[in-house]
Amino acid sequence: SFSKQTVGSTDLLDVTFVGFAHYGSILSDPEFYGSIGFSFLYAIGTSFLQTVLALVLAFFLSKPIKFRSAIRIILFIPYVCSVVALSFIWQSMLDENFGLLNSILVSMGGEPVNWLKDELGMFTMIIMSVWSGLGYGTILYSAALATVDNSLYEACDVMGANAWTRFRRVTLPCISPTTFYLFVMGMIGNLQAFANFQIMNPTFNGKQIRTMVYYVWTYGFESDAATYGMTYASAAGWITGIIIIVFTFIMFRTQKYWVHYES
Repeated sequence: SFSKQTVGSTDLLDVTFVGFAHYGSILSDPEFYGSIGFSFLYAIGTSFLQTVLALVLAFFLSKPIKFRSAIRIILFIPYVCSVVALSFIWQSMLDENFGLLNSILVSMGGEPVNWLKDELGMFTMIIMSVWSGLGYGTILYSAALATVDNSLYEACDVMGANAWTRFRRVTLPCISPTTFYLFVMGMIGNLQAFANFQIMNPTFNGKQIRTMVYYVWTYGFESDAATYGMTYASAAGWITGIIIIVFTFIMFRTQKYWVHYES
């Protein structure tokens, strides 16, 4: 890493090699560990709920119901929308003074709620992200359920298996590759969350919730360039990337215990 000494237009190349000093500063910064905790809390909560709800909806939409195609389209629309646009929509809807939800609460005799404060703030961010990505998981699960061999279900019926046994012994193993893909890709994407947190600005114990990528952006663009700047942010970015790579590697190494592929 290089530490920029001056930021004047004529001294942009005036740098000093600092070795691993930035990495040591980051790894001793409590705010960075806080950003890791927030990132994993958000990523695990979002990915888990999104996967479970997508599977439930896929089961529901696998039945011969009316307007099934229309429901799938409606569910998929948020996924193709910009995260910035979705964040602004949710921000206006959750506004403490003029938001739709608080207006409904007040009209029912309740008190306005700050939806983006403390534990409720993280929960709100998770719900927003689950909603925006639910359609994608539902479509993939619908396709996966359609490929399950019916002869396996017939064998379960012959053996007198109940619905739960059919689901646990046949359905879940057959769609486990889809589950693995959705969870891993969801975790990788959610661990890189930034724009929605910057726009929604949730807080925890009075301090702004910052994910790992938000931490990188803060020190790269908001801090004094002569003290931190892009070099410090670059070091933080490398550490963030390594954390995501290590987590992904662990997921791939452990898939053999629960993911079943057809031989």
